[in-house]
Amino acid sequence: MTTPHAGTPERSLVDRALSVLSAFDRQNRTLTLSDISRRSGLPLATAHRIVNRLHSWGALERGEEGSYSIGLRLWETGTLAPRCSPLAEAALPHLMDLRARASAGALLMIRDGLEGVCLAIAWSGSGTPLCLPESGDRMPLHASAAGLVLLAHADDAVQNHVCESPLRVYTPTTPAHGAALRQALAKVRRDGYAVTHRTLDPDCASLSFPVRGAGRAVVAAVAVVAPADSFQPAKVAPLVSAAADAISQHARSSTLRPPRTTP
Repeated sequence: MTTPHAGTPERSLVDRALSVLSAFDRQNRTLTLSDISRRSGLPLATAHRIVNRLHSWGALERGEEGSYSIGLRLWETGTLAPRCSPLAEAALPHLMDLRARASAGALLMIRDGLEGVCLAIAWSGSGTPLCLPESGDRMPLHASAAGLVLLAHADDAVQNHVCESPLRVYTPTTPAHGAALRQALAKVRRDGYAVTHRTLDPDCASLSFPVRGAGRAVVAAVAVVAPADSFQPAKVAPLVSAAADAISQHARSSTLRPPRTTP
């Protein structure tokens, strides 16, 4: 009779716990136990046991009606991520100023593997485009201005992986092939910024500049997002550039790490 590896149960439990947490997303913030079981692929009894453990620690909160949501303790733990909290806090005043000056939504994005993650955002009020993401949202690198900036300055391995993979087409103007994407990335490096027009959402346009840390490595991107019909890149470019420079000053003086190379 063979004996299982001593680490197997612990790893299995971690994987199952992560699958429970991964069942929640922006469109599914509150789930019943049955929902969690279905979305995680775990048997109901297993999901119940793990949910109880996560609830007792504070990773999940239970509503009066019996459904669950992400708990405050998990959020508190997430704010300790060194690539997120300090940079987001430093960037927010500049994003708010950019929002007011550009009359557009302003955001800060970092790259995590093959995706962009929105760290901070400032809305422009009632005129904010519906396509503007929320803090914590993940966005495609190939279809957003901030994503193009981050991808253009990523390692060759990351660029090759994205360009050689199937590209999701969101609108008729989304880069659909690797050759077109490589041309777009070369233009970003040449111009120093990225502009997208109806590539992610048919009603939105965006412009983004890089945020540079130590050694001038690109660690994030600042972007404005506005209705495509009224977007004026020449007008907002100096404003976005100034905000990126201001945030870069903080990034250079901090211990912010560059994005990880592989997904």
